[in-house]
Amino acid sequence: MKRKDIVFIWRYRKEALSLVYLFLIGMAFGAIWIFYDNNAKKTLAFEEDHDSVEMIVSESRQSYVPPEIPIQIREKAWRANAVKMSAIRDDRPQIAIVIDDLAVVRGRSLDIINLPAPLTLSFLPYAPDLPEITRLAHDRGHELMVHLPMEPKGDFDPGPHALLTHASHEKMRADLTYNLSRFDGYVGLNNHMGSAFTEDRKSLDLVLDEVERRGLLVLDSRTSRKSLLAEMSTDRNIPNMTRDFFLDNEQDVDYIFAQLTKLEDMARRKGSAIAIGHPYAETIQALTLWLPTLKARGITVVPLSHLIKRKYEGIRLAKNSSTAGH
Repeated sequence: MKRKDIVFIWRYRKEALSLVYLFLIGMAFGAIWIFYDNNAKKTLAFEEDHDSVEMIVSESRQSYVPPEIPIQIREKAWRANAVKMSAIRDDRPQIAIVIDDLAVVRGRSLDIINLPAPLTLSFLPYAPDLPEITRLAHDRGHELMVHLPMEPKGDFDPGPHALLTHASHEKMRADLTYNLSRFDGYVGLNNHMGSAFTEDRKSLDLVLDEVERRGLLVLDSRTSRKSLLAEMSTDRNIPNMTRDFFLDNEQDVDYIFAQLTKLEDMARRKGSAIAIGHPYAETIQALTLWLPTLKARGITVVPLSHLIKRKYEGIRLAKNSSTAGH
């Protein structure tokens, strides 16, 4: 074999190996793209700027059939499921800390559950293993709520089985029933997103029919300044309150501490205050440091139901006083 023939074969071999190498790289990138594309179809962002996580999505589309609720439970559900508080001095400031978006990110949810004090924990109904994790939260002395997904403004995704203003009443009732049946022992609900839904009177009417029927309380997360949720609940004599602060719009420990200081100031001025936070690492860190300091400063953390009872006891006393004056 001549030298030039050997050189030609060697060059051909190098080019062939290069082509094989490029082909294998292309196959690898293709496999990675297919893997992440398929997994992306299984995930939904459950809140703006939150991590995307795997969801359990029910395919059920059955017609709404209201479950039968015994009259004694219907009238007292939020009271029956409330965390019982004893030896609380009502002359001291009281704070309710509500933590939303729980059970989807399990590790951080467990960190929240392990915090001291009777927090009010609001669980997303499409999260997995809800009976197990909510039972654990209840056993640790925390109060339970349903974080009800509702339609936001813009293109944010509130998650599966969210209540949408353009849905038929049958579809809306089916989704509402699904969300309220994922676990039990809760005192009420607050809205997850919902800046569009809570401005829609007809849609809220349907939700509040079921809330009233089940004997639940309502916390207006107030994701819209025009929210009608608290106002309409009051008109129906449904126990309700509205959050005062979001703790962690900025996921920064110093910012969260500043919000907690504002929360304390309001509680001292008004007697009570309500904050909503989320299972962020920074929120967990701030609460871990802040909660043990409250007793020495004369501030009590209470479940939301306690503030509801206090509010409506005050209304009852005011009405009795007004009636006696006449």
